[in-house]
Amino acid sequence: MNKLIFSVSTVLLLSACATPTTGVVPRGEGLHTVTRQGEGFWVAPDSLKAAAILDADAYCKNSGKSVKVVNTKEIPAGPLGRWPESEVLFRCE
Repeated sequence: MNKLIFSVSTVLLLSACATPTTGVVPRGEGLHTVTRQGEGFWVAPDSLKAAAILDADAYCKNSGKSVKVVNTKEIPAGPLGRWPESEVLFRCE
């Protein structure tokens, strides 16, 4: 019984730290964006950027291309519950 409670608690705790993402969003002219947002002030924008770049890379590899990052933007956590974010603008080549 204790193992079950521990397992359920662990799953709930890890799901609370899940990072919402927009997925890949087409922007026109061959450009796309992926935005990741942390669900707590403790989440580092750099880790969100790395996850967004991995999303972009997977998207491009799915079409047999490689990712070229055009721009990144990191927003740290701020007052009044603003969670950290990272946006990656990219194209597949």
